[in-house]
Amino acid sequence: MLPMRPIIELARPGQWIKNGFVLLPLFFGHAMFEREALRGALLATLAFCLAASAVYAFNDTRDVERDRVHPDKCRRPLARGALTVRTALGLAVCLALLAMATAASCGIEVVAIIAFYLVMQLGYSLGLKRVAFVDVTIVASGFALRILAGGVAAQVPLTPWILVMGFLLALMLALGKRHGDLVHVGEARAHAATYDQVTIERVLGVLSLTVLVAYVLYTVSPSVLERHGQHALAYSTPWVLLGVLRYLFLVLKRGAGGDPSRLAVRDPYLLLATTGWLTTLAIILYH
Repeated sequence: MLPMRPIIELARPGQWIKNGFVLLPLFFGHAMFEREALRGALLATLAFCLAASAVYAFNDTRDVERDRVHPDKCRRPLARGALTVRTALGLAVCLALLAMATAASCGIEVVAIIAFYLVMQLGYSLGLKRVAFVDVTIVASGFALRILAGGVAAQVPLTPWILVMGFLLALMLALGKRHGDLVHVGEARAHAATYDQVTIERVLGVLSLTVLVAYVLYTVSPSVLERHGQHALAYSTPWVLLGVLRYLFLVLKRGAGGDPSRLAVRDPYLLLATTGWLTTLAIILYH
């Protein structure tokens, strides 16, 4: 019988917080309390959780030797010998099939999105993750696919703005993670070998400004005003500003760009920004 703890570690349920992006169309589309829309969005979220875990398991089989010399990743199940590569590959296949089966309950469009996500991540694991800026573009595209799947599964119309913002924000977080690789691991290891610190910091500065401008434009765009009938969404901008600036501070000044999911729940100011943003939007959209 396989040990459950290493299997759970391999699936990385702590990373499932990223799949909250699937629920964004439901939230912004005033459909949180519509039963069928909620059901579809939750099933799509579950499908992405399973698909992401399949990707983590497969990726670990490719990186096991590098992970063993990494200061943090050496504690992963494969790197420390708690599971074999063969077992991890079998789990990856099972999780991918479960993800596709779950997506099928949402419709063929969601199946296609999950399949495209898995193929894209397969290319990432097989070598594209070592090509500068291609790697982070693939990661960010995965978040755009999450938003797209959420809109399709909940049958909520999507605006281009939400896809653009989701992509840009994910791109910023992915580059912050690469910056952390450079700071903590060095240029001779993993992804960091394809980047230099100065370039990442410059791109992060541009991206952070772009995210803020895109969000402001979104809150005052005609399509948003038509859907929500008010300018009040702009009142949520200070929370976005706090979150972006705090993340830049943690990455550039403290070298804390390792895991955005961990930062989001451990740093009190990022947690405050996220909670404040969601609360403000909930009041505006559902009052």
